[in-house]
Amino acid sequence: MAWSRNKSYVHTPSLKPFIGLTMHEMLEERVKKNPDREMLVFVSDNERVTFAEFKKRVIDLAAGFLLKLGLRRGDRIAVIGANHVEWPLITAAARAIGVGVVNLLLGHAAKTFHKIISQVSCKALFITRSPDTLYSMACEMIPELSESIPGDLNSKQFPDLKKVVAAGSNCKSGTLNFVDISISGCEEEVAKAAKKVTIDDVSHINMTSGTTGSPKLAPFTHCQALHSNLFVPGQFNETHVNKLACLGNMAYVGAMNFSHLGPLIFGTTSVFPSPTYKFEKFLQAVEAERCTFVLLMINGVVDLAYNPICDNYDLSSLESGITGGSYIPPSAMIKLHEKYGIRLLNAYGSTETTTISSMTVNDSQDVWNTTGRPLPNTEIQVVDKEGCPVEVGEKGEIWVRSPVSFRGYYGDIEKTKDKITENGWIKMGDVGKLSEDGYLTIVGRIKDIIIRNGSNIYPSEVESLVITHPAVNIAQVVAIPDYRVGEDVCVCVKLNEGFNVTEEELETFFEGKISDLIKPSYFLIFVSFPNGASGKVDRKKLQEMAIGRIILPDTPYEESQ
Repeated sequence: MAWSRNKSYVHTPSLKPFIGLTMHEMLEERVKKNPDREMLVFVSDNERVTFAEFKKRVIDLAAGFLLKLGLRRGDRIAVIGANHVEWPLITAAARAIGVGVVNLLLGHAAKTFHKIISQVSCKALFITRSPDTLYSMACEMIPELSESIPGDLNSKQFPDLKKVVAAGSNCKSGTLNFVDISISGCEEEVAKAAKKVTIDDVSHINMTSGTTGSPKLAPFTHCQALHSNLFVPGQFNETHVNKLACLGNMAYVGAMNFSHLGPLIFGTTSVFPSPTYKFEKFLQAVEAERCTFVLLMINGVVDLAYNPICDNYDLSSLESGITGGSYIPPSAMIKLHEKYGIRLLNAYGSTETTTISSMTVNDSQDVWNTTGRPLPNTEIQVVDKEGCPVEVGEKGEIWVRSPVSFRGYYGDIEKTKDKITENGWIKMGDVGKLSEDGYLTIVGRIKDIIIRNGSNIYPSEVESLVITHPAVNIAQVVAIPDYRVGEDVCVCVKLNEGFNVTEEELETFFEGKISDLIKPSYFLIFVSFPNGASGKVDRKKLQEMAIGRIILPDTPYEESQ
């Protein structure tokens, strides 16, 4: 690892060579190594697929794409739905013949999908078997669908969109049935099309989480997608089967990389406990399938660490996992390590960086409050407002540069210029600091900074202190408008099961424990937090809810209550 002694810059080189293969070629290589090993397990659907079986089904589906749907290299399709086997089959078949896949995130409004499908000129829309409300959403977006001939859609708003393919109960009037698309015996046609695909062809286009506005579109090539996983420090020994419990929706870049691409690169088996996140289904799957690895968001980390229902299941097979996306309390990570022996790896990245940029690996507990060091082939620097590296240990904006990072937003030059510098640095929009040893600590998002009486207050700094209370499950800090100081600090918390404390008791508990500079003025207890489409807490909605519970003064001199 290389770093600047006085400036906040660090770079981790890589000893691994780049792979000059497309996704489909990588699948062929994996089948040669582990043809009979299970690649995918969908527990709720009672469906299990080996690598060899997956390749056969992909080739047959790709033939259908070519001969029935008329798709060709360079075309684009969109996929939406919950976690079912049709999703990885669709994406793998599309990649095999050079068709790019737009992954649509559940939870957004129909008008958002309308804009994306139109912007990318998708030739086909694929809908998985659940949720069963997707067909009605598609009809809301495409009024002509229910009256159209399956496979011959004529929409004024979507002139390029000719096919809507649906599975299960979503297969209704105007749609083609997913099970009828595949064609057997056309291996030569698929092989011929696959030979034209290059590592620089677009593999998929991901929606950003939309936490800073409407979702943007980030395209990635076969090369970028494969190497985003290749450089993750080795957590999997290919001599035995590693089963990865996959909880996130496949449209998320992290979930997609580990559930779709992880098997190709590491030979892992992806286990999907349920179509959508259900914690007890996850526990049941870990026990039944003997999962060894897990990919968790903060809700899963907290549930696994503190939910008493975990005691009803044998989770001894779990060895490690990766988490990120939000501030992860070190206390929860330590709890998992002490209770189950699980080593949770705290990762940092974004859709634009093709998931992980830095990660803790085999580090001691005293750095578990950081997101580790940069992954191989990744540079990280912390800069001031002028883009110059700050001193080691000082706070600034985090910039990341890597050969696997995206090259720009689809069809949006202006937002690309705002995100990427002329030298290829991606502005992460996060405030952080680097230690002398190259460990990155996330302080907060630039847009989340609370400015109280001229002082910058980072929500994560306050949250990390509040979460130490034994009754607090999750803490989120939001800004409350205040006439006298501009913005004030409000802590919103969810309590652990079995605890019954008041907001006044929380405030009293932290007297003297939090410095006056960042001391909260309000403590509010919530039963649940509003979540955005990405699964993260929607801070804007939470802020609105908090403001609604606080009596704000009508004049600058009226005391708030």
